[in-house]
Amino acid sequence: MHRRFATVLLAAGLVLGLGAAAPAPVLAQEDLRATRRKKPLLNDRAKKAVDGALRWLADHQNKDGSWTSRVGFKINDGYRPQPETQPREGRPHLGVTALAGMAFLSGGHLPGQGPYGKVMDKALRFVLRSVKPDGFITEHGTRMYSHAFSVLFLAEIYGMTGNPALRGKLDQAVAFTWKSQNTRGGWRYAPAAQDSDMSITVCQVVALREARNIGIKVPKESIDKALRYVMESAVTTGHDRGAFLYQHQKVPFNRNSFALTAAGLTTIYQAGLYSNTAVARFCRKHSIPRPPRISDCLRYIQRQYEGIWIEYHDHYFYFYGNYYAAQAMYTRGGRTWENWYTMVRDDLLSIARSRTRRDGRRHTYWVSSHVGNAFSTAVSAIILQVPTNYLPIFQR
Repeated sequence: MHRRFATVLLAAGLVLGLGAAAPAPVLAQEDLRATRRKKPLLNDRAKKAVDGALRWLADHQNKDGSWTSRVGFKINDGYRPQPETQPREGRPHLGVTALAGMAFLSGGHLPGQGPYGKVMDKALRFVLRSVKPDGFITEHGTRMYSHAFSVLFLAEIYGMTGNPALRGKLDQAVAFTWKSQNTRGGWRYAPAAQDSDMSITVCQVVALREARNIGIKVPKESIDKALRYVMESAVTTGHDRGAFLYQHQKVPFNRNSFALTAAGLTTIYQAGLYSNTAVARFCRKHSIPRPPRISDCLRYIQRQYEGIWIEYHDHYFYFYGNYYAAQAMYTRGGRTWENWYTMVRDDLLSIARSRTRRDGRRHTYWVSSHVGNAFSTAVSAIILQVPTNYLPIFQR
């Protein structure tokens, strides 16, 4: 257990262990009063780091509106660039561009407005240019991960601005997503692949859920199929109870992890299931014999954090896993969220790198192996800005 999370289980663990949580993850009145008395979660040091990160991202944006990173896919603990002959620094990366755009959105920066209006304009144009006639959003060989992040980016902007110019391509991209879902309810790197995995599936679900929230057509059956896939991938017995598997339980050589479990719990919350009772009800309806328990999932994430921090704090696993853990813990709310955010905030700040340019502007960035620093910097900025509550996916 992480040294700074020991108090979480003492303060909140007994509550989490009860059968049913509250109907929705809202803060109790006493927690609200306590929060008002406390120092803000996004403290001055974190604000300065975020400001420096947005400056760094703005200065590293390409002329076409993109950010450069290595285009490829996970292979065990490593990362395989595709094609392998691409430059060491990478290529214009669609998914990283969408995440960088969301880092600015997390601070309330919209296209055409404020100091980063032009940065956002360029990023939005790059993503829109990457929407193919069939609705697949891809550029330089990117696949379903980048498609999902791009759909989410467009949906967030549309939800925040109502810009009608986005609606047509957003409709196409959302339809492409649910039409490429496989028969088991999941997604894989390539559209309509017959195999699937938890990580890519969750990306699609988050994007579809946000699209549905802002009025884009998404069949309920698609969400239900994806949620069923996630529930059937849960570990419900033994030491790893509360974890989620990389692929469906019937697939050999499976594994679970911090990132996969954070992603699985995020899917459950995104589907509107906020209690063990609601999860059990869904599983009974869909003949899933062993429903996961939200309380077990939260404990697993808390228990696994220290190992991820020690071994992978400069690896894309750490940033990607905490991107989803931020969503899950924020939705849970209360002391669980406050303790988790404080811990991860301080850890992120401890590994941030800063430098002051000749013009006196301070830049902050995070180093990530394999994918590139634009990825880790964008994700860190998103996580640190969750308390601002600007992004619709981070609104309770």
